[in-house]
Amino acid sequence: MEGQEVSSKDEGHKMLPVDGPGWSYVNGVLHCDGMSLEDLRMSLKKDYGLQGSPAHIYSYSALVANVKKYTDALCPLGERGVLSYSLKANNNLRVLEALRQAGVNMATTVSGNEILMAMKAGFAATNIIYNGTGKRRWEVELAIKHGVLLNLDSEFDARLIAGVAREMGLRARCIVRLNPALNADTHPYLATALADSKFGVEFHQLERVLQVVRTGESGDVEHVIVEGVHIHVGSAVSRTQVFSDMTRVAARALREFPPQIRERGWPRASTINLGGGLNIRLSGVPGKNDERPATPEQLVGAILPLLPEGSTLLLEPGRSLVATAGSCAFTGVLMTEVLGVKTNGKRRFLVVDAAMTEVIRPALYGAHHPVTHVTIPACQEWAVMDVVGPVCESGDFLARRCMLSLSLSSGAALVVWATGAYCSSMASNYNLRPHAIEVIVKAPDLYTVVRRPENFEDLISCYL
Repeated sequence: MEGQEVSSKDEGHKMLPVDGPGWSYVNGVLHCDGMSLEDLRMSLKKDYGLQGSPAHIYSYSALVANVKKYTDALCPLGERGVLSYSLKANNNLRVLEALRQAGVNMATTVSGNEILMAMKAGFAATNIIYNGTGKRRWEVELAIKHGVLLNLDSEFDARLIAGVAREMGLRARCIVRLNPALNADTHPYLATALADSKFGVEFHQLERVLQVVRTGESGDVEHVIVEGVHIHVGSAVSRTQVFSDMTRVAARALREFPPQIRERGWPRASTINLGGGLNIRLSGVPGKNDERPATPEQLVGAILPLLPEGSTLLLEPGRSLVATAGSCAFTGVLMTEVLGVKTNGKRRFLVVDAAMTEVIRPALYGAHHPVTHVTIPACQEWAVMDVVGPVCESGDFLARRCMLSLSLSSGAALVVWATGAYCSSMASNYNLRPHAIEVIVKAPDLYTVVRRPENFEDLISCYL
């Protein structure tokens, strides 16, 4: 029966997604950068009590290794190969600082507060990109004032940016986001370049957008510098061919539109921003394809032959830097403790102290995150369980049909893998649950709390 399936084989070992830097099982206990997660768990409970769990744990060595995968891949381009990190994947201030120190050139933002956070993390304002389909006036003013590179996403967006730049007496640095009408073969919520997507400018609209930013509505002088084009097909993209198709579209755009761009005074527009989107590999997940997605090296290798001469290639990965992609390493996990086990009908539910408030991707996208033990139990009997949280929603699950040990009891620890991206940054206070503690581990005896857990006073501090 479903939920009652029991195996005497050590299925748990087959499911361990540990295949890169930062993570290893030593004597049956999961370690992060040489530190036992059981020891870390006891230390957090000692310092923070009940607020020490659940906890987001990041491996510093894995983060550095992931950045290096991209910088090595971009190396043949020299200064014309630029790596920009997308803050929406994980906006923790200390994670941003670590990425910058590891070699990330730029930061990609989608709000005014993300711009401010990127600057606080040490990124020069001129090395910040501001994307988004709906920008508020104060955000545009902030970007123009500091020399941030703005993404032109529509005609009304162009009109706003040109108008604000004119009123401020400054020039706005811009890049035009094109919608290539490509299917990225990913979840519909993650596809951003379909013909009916809300993102980007259709090719036939580009002429009008360029006219708006060149002259404004009243024939004023130029207040916008157009530096290139941006094409992003979506996230969790597995096929390298998608990027080849995308690059061909970008090459076509640069072949067709430079005459118009030069006539309007932008002869140096040479940047091709291909966004991010590499999918992650979930090693050994039952029922999943274990084929490795495209790596940064494969991605850049597919693009290089298609780049117009003299172009600058800009990549904006998020998840593949702070989660994992291709041959990159797992950066973050969520450590959670078991509250109990219950059976309803044919399903067995393992209830933990983490929930959709910490990892919403399974409920939102149907995303799969492997779940394994922090300490592999000696018991060799395993059963299929749904890992669920305490939130009062039927959709509050972290993973379905996981093969876990029958010996699990209250207080035992599990890890939810690949949670470094789009987990803490998408966390909520639903059910008045506080944001979880976040920790970076750097050595066997060194970790840093990079976000303290919220308490009740934090939750009510904004009420008047």
